[in-house]
Amino acid sequence: MATDTMPRTQRANPRTTAAPRTGRPARPVSSPRHTRPAAPAGPAGQAAPRADTGARPKQQRMPFILLLVGLLGGALVSLLVISTTLDAGSYRITNLTNENSVLTKDIEVVKQQVAFAKNPGTVWHEAYQFGMRPDKNLRFINTRTGKISSSAPVAP
Repeated sequence: MATDTMPRTQRANPRTTAAPRTGRPARPVSSPRHTRPAAPAGPAGQAAPRADTGARPKQQRMPFILLLVGLLGGALVSLLVISTTLDAGSYRITNLTNENSVLTKDIEVVKQQVAFAKNPGTVWHEAYQFGMRPDKNLRFINTRTGKISSSAPVAP
């Protein structure tokens, strides 16, 4: 058997909290706003419809639903714009890559033409077509002595 050390008159009431010393009355633990009033029964024991409680949540949900629809629409439009922009950039990159490939091939063709044109046999043939002939009477000037000779100078 348990014994209490406090007399019964000083025990706190478990259903209410102690009142503060500010002069306000103590609040009960179970608040009346958490309890629903019983709905009056209609004909044949059915509950009567509520008068005003259904309109308020619908009014509060409507701006939120409109916000969600607006955000979803904005996201879809943004996705469409980004996709279109990326596709246009991809198309441009493909065109520039193809153009670069064609220009690289053209550069290689021109380099081959220049290499062919530098060939001594090609130069002689083109000169011959223009009427140029080798000179049979070659003369050389010796810059040290100033003499003209018909034989090639000997390199020192």
